[in-house]
Amino acid sequence: MTPSGAAPVDILWSAIYSLGGPATDWHVNDLTGHALRYLADLQLMEALALTGPILELGSAPCHLTALAKLTGHHVTGVDLNPERVAGLINYFGLDVRQCDIERTPLPFEDESFDTALLCETFEHLRIDPAFAISEINRILRPGGILVLTTPNVYSLPSLLRYLTGRSVADPLQEFGKLRTSGHMGHIREYSASEVMRFLVASGFEIHSLGYRSHANRFGRKAFLLRLAYRIAPRRFRRELVIVAAKAQTVQPLAPLLPLDPDTRGNRQSE
Repeated sequence: MTPSGAAPVDILWSAIYSLGGPATDWHVNDLTGHALRYLADLQLMEALALTGPILELGSAPCHLTALAKLTGHHVTGVDLNPERVAGLINYFGLDVRQCDIERTPLPFEDESFDTALLCETFEHLRIDPAFAISEINRILRPGGILVLTTPNVYSLPSLLRYLTGRSVADPLQEFGKLRTSGHMGHIREYSASEVMRFLVASGFEIHSLGYRSHANRFGRKAFLLRLAYRIAPRRFRRELVIVAAKAQTVQPLAPLLPLDPDTRGNRQSE
C-alpha cells in the first residue's frame, strides 16, 4: 500500500488523494498548512531518541499519527471523534481510540506509555485542561516524556491583533467549529509560563522550552512576517515547544463535567 522508499509526507498525500470522501478538504487544508510543523515534530521525536509506546492526544486528522507510524514509532491516538477521519485511520491501520480528554479518563492503565504527544491540542481545550494534563501524568511511566506544542499568545501575529483591537480569534467562528468540525477552535492561547505552570502543578519537570515558526504561506504578508521573525527575539515566534518529564506521580483529578457518573470505569488495557 505504501510505495517503497517514498517520503512519509508523500505517502500521506497519496493516501489523502486516493481516499477522497467528505474529509478530503480538511485533510488537504491541514496538511498544506502544517506539513512543515509535522516534519519538525518528527525531527524532535528523533532528537529525543524516543522508544516504547507513544500516546498522541487530539489525533484527528491523524496526520501526525500516520507519520509517526510510517517512521517506525509504536503510536496510539485518542480523539474526540475518530470517525471523522475513519478512512485515513483504516488506510494506515492506525490505533485511534475515542475519548473526550477533558471529560473522561484516558482509556489506558496507569503507566502505560513512555511518551505523550500533545501537539497543537492544548489551545482547543475549553472545559478542563488541568484534568487532561493530570491524566497524561497518570498514563506515563516514571520519567516518561511529554512533548507539548501550542500557539504562543505573545507571538508577533497575536501582538499585532491586540494592537489593532482584535482578540486571539473570532469567538463566533471558533465556537462554530464545534458544529462544523466537531472540535473547539482557538479561544484561549497561552504564554510559555502559563503552560509550564500547568505542567509543574501536574507533576512534570520542564526539560526544555523552545519557540518556532513555519513558513507555510506565500505572499507579501507572509514575507514580511518571516522577515520580522528574523529580527525579533525568538520568544515572539508563533509556536511554543515544551519538553517535560514525569517527575512524580500525582493524584489524578476528577473531571469537572464528567460524561457519566462512573467516569473512572471506562479504562481498559492498552
